Amino acid sequence: MKINALRRELNTLIIPDHAGRKPAIRRSLREEWLYATDLPAIVCEERLEAVRSLLSESGWESMTDGGWMQVRKAVTEPPEDWYGGSFGPEAGCCRTLIERHPERTEEPDRRIEYLLIRAGEEGERAYETACRQLHGEWAERLRKKQKLPEVSVLFFK
Repeated sequence: MKINALRRELNTLIIPDHAGRKPAIRRSLREEWLYATDLPAIVCEERLEAVRSLLSESGWESMTDGGWMQVRKAVTEPPEDWYGGSFGPEAGCCRTLIERHPERTEEPDRRIEYLLIRAGEEGERAYETACRQLHGEWAERLRKKQKLPEVSVLFFK
């Protein structure tokens, strides 16, 4: 697994202030969130609120979801050390579509960036699968004469 700058930052922000175990940080299963942590299950409510405040001050959003906390940070470009693989043909197709269709629509969330960052952590196969999904979605948008979403070409080269 590739440890990118966002995950490193999150690791420093959610470390509990007691001798207990370090909280787990996982890729979120929710497409509108980037990571999930089990911090709510291992710290008291007071400490959880302190961490939430610290996250907010650092530009992170959070939401408690049972014994887990979903977290995300708005990004427009890939974080440092986000992907170590090569870009396959589907990533190339996404890059070509972005370059050939410069008009963009602002999306209400960062779902695409989160998808690509999470896939980048998993490796080349997961990244190519994510790009294949986007390629299909974007081709459909173009057939319907809709603009592509705003996403940095840096995610594809």
